[in-house]
Amino acid sequence: MTGVPFLVMRGVLAGAAAAAAIGCSTAPGTEGEPGRPSGAIPGVGEGDSAALGAGSAALSSDGAVCVTIQRGTLGTVRDATLWQNAPGWNDSASPNLSTGWAAGAGRRRSVVYFGLSPVPVGATVLSASLVFHQTYAVESSAVSVHRVTVPWDERTVTWWSIGDSGFEGESAATLAAEAGVGARATDVSALVQSWALGTARNDGLLLDEERAHTTYLRSSEIGSAQERPRLDVCYVTCSDGVMNGLEAGLDCGGPRCAPCTGPAAATSSAAASSAAASSSTGTSSAADDDPCADGAALPPDPLPPARLSQTGLYADITTRSRAAGTREFRPAYELWSDGAAKRRFVYLPPCSTVDTSDMDHWSLPVGARFWKEFRAEGVAVETRFIHRFGPGIDDWLFAAYAWDPARNDAFLVEAGVEDARGTAHDIPRTADCWECHGKLPERVLGFSALQLSHDGPGETIASLSDAGWLTVPRRGGVRPPGDARAAAALGYLHANCGNCHNSTGVATLRTRLLAANTTVESTDTYTTGVGVTPSFWEPGALYRITPGDPESSAVVRRMEHRGSRAQMPPIASDAADAAGLAAVRSWIEGLGPPPEAGSGGGSAGGAAGGASVGASGTSASSGSGTSGSDGAGSDGSGAGSDGSGAACAGVPRLKLTQVAAGLATPVFLASPPGDRSRMFVLEKDGVVRLIKDGVLRSTPFLDIRGGTSCPPSPPASANPLVCAPSPTAEGGLLGMAFHPGYAENGRFWLFYTAAPRGNVTIAEFRRSASNPDVADTSPGSVPVRTLLDARHGGWNHVGGTLAFGPDGYLYASVGDSAVTPYSASPAKDLSSPLGKILRIDVDSGLGPPGNLSGAGVNPLVWDYGLRNPWRISFDRSTGDLYIADVGQNAWEELDIEPARTGRRNYGWPAMEGDHCVAAGCSRVGVAPAVEHSHSSGEGGSITGGYVYRGSAIPCLRGRYVYGDYGTHRFWTLRWDGSRARDHVEITADLESRLPAASFGEDAAGELYVVMLTGEVFRVDPR
Repeated sequence: MTGVPFLVMRGVLAGAAAAAAIGCSTAPGTEGEPGRPSGAIPGVGEGDSAALGAGSAALSSDGAVCVTIQRGTLGTVRDATLWQNAPGWNDSASPNLSTGWAAGAGRRRSVVYFGLSPVPVGATVLSASLVFHQTYAVESSAVSVHRVTVPWDERTVTWWSIGDSGFEGESAATLAAEAGVGARATDVSALVQSWALGTARNDGLLLDEERAHTTYLRSSEIGSAQERPRLDVCYVTCSDGVMNGLEAGLDCGGPRCAPCTGPAAATSSAAASSAAASSSTGTSSAADDDPCADGAALPPDPLPPARLSQTGLYADITTRSRAAGTREFRPAYELWSDGAAKRRFVYLPPCSTVDTSDMDHWSLPVGARFWKEFRAEGVAVETRFIHRFGPGIDDWLFAAYAWDPARNDAFLVEAGVEDARGTAHDIPRTADCWECHGKLPERVLGFSALQLSHDGPGETIASLSDAGWLTVPRRGGVRPPGDARAAAALGYLHANCGNCHNSTGVATLRTRLLAANTTVESTDTYTTGVGVTPSFWEPGALYRITPGDPESSAVVRRMEHRGSRAQMPPIASDAADAAGLAAVRSWIEGLGPPPEAGSGGGSAGGAAGGASVGASGTSASSGSGTSGSDGAGSDGSGAGSDGSGAACAGVPRLKLTQVAAGLATPVFLASPPGDRSRMFVLEKDGVVRLIKDGVLRSTPFLDIRGGTSCPPSPPASANPLVCAPSPTAEGGLLGMAFHPGYAENGRFWLFYTAAPRGNVTIAEFRRSASNPDVADTSPGSVPVRTLLDARHGGWNHVGGTLAFGPDGYLYASVGDSAVTPYSASPAKDLSSPLGKILRIDVDSGLGPPGNLSGAGVNPLVWDYGLRNPWRISFDRSTGDLYIADVGQNAWEELDIEPARTGRRNYGWPAMEGDHCVAAGCSRVGVAPAVEHSHSSGEGGSITGGYVYRGSAIPCLRGRYVYGDYGTHRFWTLRWDGSRARDHVEITADLESRLPAASFGEDAAGELYVVMLTGEVFRVDPR
């Protein structure tokens, strides 16, 4: 079955009727058969692309009776896209997973993919049921289930409609617990049969809901799961003609050893029954005599046990006597947890080994388990649990258990607990575990060559080597280079930051130590930190690590900071680590300048006898440096290099130097962090052009043109994603942003109005793995993932800037769609993404902590009250956000937002600039820093620029440069933190009367102007 994803021959599928033979219910939690045939439902849009989510589960190789294939957390659906095509639909509550509301005629759709790979080869599938819960109020809604094909072909599709009768058998208690209508189910055995046998491609299920009223499902609510589809497949596996009785996951009920067909069935059945009875009574069997049999093994299940006592740590939890085979260990360099005391334990299955062929990345055996106990303020508060349940890189289970006051047991808490047991200790959400543990393939923190290389108590690399647990013993261990002062600081940064700040992570400051490091100068911490200017840093920070001066080091400032994602570690900490700060400060104080900086003077190791944080030192956390703690590249400036010295009398003389021409309606320019040879220019119709080494290349980096009609007819490229109704409309390909770690991971995002309906879209793409001058256009990569797909409804006021902020999150400016009357603008509607600055975690696709919150608030919203924020930018030095908001009829405005503040209302539609739109209004919102009136001839359509942080024009450093597309004028100003000063027009100096569609920066911080007429100019000294 080549070409069919996730499908192999799975044996014979018997069908739903066979379920009763072993007692598998066709729909757990329901009664009877709710499904009923239905006629075709019209209105399926041809060519609509299916955004497929992913389901996963792991089973034992020798089978299970019944298992939930798509599990997640409470059956959560991830990466499903909902959309609709009813005229009366209002999806202003987008993004991504939001259904808005419909009055009678509305239709909602979601595509969900369920992988069948966990079904063992040779299994006999008896039944399959689609079960889902809806926890919102509905009125007479009907859900239809379709098979999805790509491209869609619904001419031969059959489906079942699940109406109210589908859950009549639910009890009142269940309905109350679900806070809504409870579970619904339908038999999809025939469909799953076609998937398992390979007679039809498995492209997922299309859930089609009609007549839903006031239904909501936003991305921030995925965890609480207002709609949770789940596919239950009941099957049996046979060995020597006998059905195995091993259970992995959901129990379908019924006899464990019902015979399969075949002459050996009767004989083998008795043997299997005897084995099952021995297992249940604890009597010995042949398997018990196997020295490598793991009698303490947990099922290979991605869902954690409900109680800590079920995880295998304790033989008797009431006496705290630990189970045989569990070992205590301690890391050499503690992870900070706000002073909580911790103990750690590991269990390795019998006869297993840890693959240590790569000393930097240990590979742990399947079945390995880890626990970490926390005591805060002398009180036992939680125990965290990690289990490798399968061989896959993501086959890891993470769980946190909160201890009851009597300490009789600890109970699973997936949503986290604040101030556990009356202490200041917070138990994290299960979803948060992946933020720290998901960056490196080994997943476990603190159990590694470097962390176990100490002489303290517990298991060490020496004891594990002696006992034969390591495939490559290394009794002498791996230790940080340098003297005691350097080792303490480097070890601390490795432990607390290195799991994110490494070659596979997003930040370009890398603090992970490697076994090959023999000198301080060879470490990534030194080469990427010492004397390296950060792209975003705290005011007063000179370098990431400033030799001899901890207080001007961005690393120290981030370690001291608390209260936002800029802190290090970014999560799981409300207090700075005094001992860790002391160790890092001590090392920095002893550092001399790096060799390229000149003078020589001190050694990187510093003086002997410095501070040390070791195995018996302070306590830990699984937190690490934030993805945005240091962006890629250098901004070419240092502290105080803002052009305000005595040598700079006023604004320097400037000119425009043409660097490219012949572009088709260019609207933006950007460069990847640290790449000084490449600049990318966006052509409005959907082409990304490359300027490499100063030359405009003829081959596009990416072509996703759709055409100047929506939907495009005919498409203008092989990947027709972008559309606009005319060349003069404001839609099209408008924004681009590169991941801070683009050099390593090739990730970038585009902002465009998407075919076929012009929805405002933010989507992720990747650079080609074989050619850095083109994007990856392989199947499934165009795009890789969509972060925002919001109905816009108009062709003006689109916004369109994407930029990574100093906190590592992606910011997007979105216009308000030019609705009339102006008073109805969605800019003031906090449930809508329109007329906003959005802030997005690109890894999860969700709104990060710190965004606006509250009932009905779109979780991606950072700022609101904006009309058309066409261009925004961050000052590389201060992190301040500059927002140029295009006005209506009278005023253009520039808003300047201090770094990491946000949650601001900028006034529209009540205010235009600093002026009421309607007479007698009550003034609202934050006043602009600068405004230009239309009546004076200055303002027409403001084009935001950048604060110059390059090196070619020293006296321009620290000055913001911007223009106006409508009047073809240019200005520069300096922001002192509270007001604009030295605000000067530079139109005559630049000698240009062309329409400035946008400004841009290259990796070195030099400034460019993009003209809609097809030219790109660099701002140079005259």
